Amino acid sequence: MTTRAPAAPAAPAGPSVLPTDLRGPGVPVPTTPEHARGRSRFEMGIGRRDPLEARGLVRLLTKPAAFLAANWAALLGILSVVGIVPALAGATRTTSDLAQYEDAAFRTTLGHVRRTLRRDAPMSILLLLVLGGIGTNALVLPQMDASMRVFAVGLMLPVMWLMIALLSAYVAAASRDQHAERAAIVLGAVTLVMRRPLAALVAPALVAVLSPLWLLAPLTIACGVSVPAWVVGRVWGDPTVEGPG
Repeated sequence: MTTRAPAAPAAPAGPSVLPTDLRGPGVPVPTTPEHARGRSRFEMGIGRRDPLEARGLVRLLTKPAAFLAANWAALLGILSVVGIVPALAGATRTTSDLAQYEDAAFRTTLGHVRRTLRRDAPMSILLLLVLGGIGTNALVLPQMDASMRVFAVGLMLPVMWLMIALLSAYVAAASRDQHAERAAIVLGAVTLVMRRPLAALVAPALVAVLSPLWLLAPLTIACGVSVPAWVVGRVWGDPTVEGPG
């Protein structure tokens, strides 16, 4: 009688199981499913999400919305007239650190105005006087003779430039500290101008260049305070860090 050798066990069927592998015989090895073969990662939903999806779109609009909210809160402060500088400082504080304040831009800006209104109100009056002086010069200078006009411009321009630089430095310093005394903020502003002469030279020019944003009503309502505050704040940088300009 012929003895037959025992038959080898049948290999498991299916493309996802191999009889042998480096991990040992009979261990399942994952393979690409039949329905996924020939498809890209994008078609299978693998990879970065579409930025136009709901969550991506919301994240995309978060920062513009924060600028808009900070702007409206600052406008409320400006309506009080004596709250001009606190409003500018509050908008600078919020827009300079959107990573921290973007979800509470309106409340942060308005809260800064409320906390610093009494301290910074005299600086708001000084700002109004400087703006009044600029407006008066703009009306008087055309009536002067050419030689006197040149002399008056050469005399007044450096003074006005320095005052605007000091006021913008005060706003930058005030935006970083809600609890310091006014004298400390003034000293910080003067120190900032002395340590960063380039910023002191550029800041008044930027205020003039950005004037359409706060002179034209539609732009003022949208971003006329928050965007200039952010730009000038970026020029001054962090008042607590020393720098040449």
